[in-house]
Amino acid sequence: MAADASMTDRPLPWRGYDDIVVGQRIQGFGRTVTDAEIVMVTALTTGWHQPLHTNAEWVKANTPFAGIILPGPVIVAYAIGLLSATLVYSGVTLAFLGVDKVAARAPVYGGDTITAVATVKSKRLASDPAKGIVELDIGVAKQDGTAVMSFVYTLLVRTGSTEAKAT
Repeated sequence: MAADASMTDRPLPWRGYDDIVVGQRIQGFGRTVTDAEIVMVTALTTGWHQPLHTNAEWVKANTPFAGIILPGPVIVAYAIGLLSATLVYSGVTLAFLGVDKVAARAPVYGGDTITAVATVKSKRLASDPAKGIVELDIGVAKQDGTAVMSFVYTLLVRTGSTEAKAT
């Protein structure tokens, strides 16, 4: 995966359902993970009982990993945040519907920079025609292009234009 694209390489924000194109690619931002935040998010989420995220010596002695790793669910959360920061879908999103088919591919260590890319997998109208359902295939990779996580992110979106709502 290439480094962050410039803002001109990012799609314009969706104004409504009609702006959403199946196959469209959304380049998210990147962020460098630190050892300190691995410790912090582990303390806030999984607790200290999981040595994969807290004990470098245990990890070296008992796993194929080189050191403590970022918890997988945090990678999913970071990816969603890195894509949300593009503001492509923020104006039309009504609700988060789910995350499916999560697959961990490789570990993320302190010092790794991760980048998220989304591809619009599908869109369909909901039972209420004022709403649509959009599925995004999300891929997360490290600075060297190694895939670390993939998942499907589903959103409920408005079908009417956000421009019409603003007036």
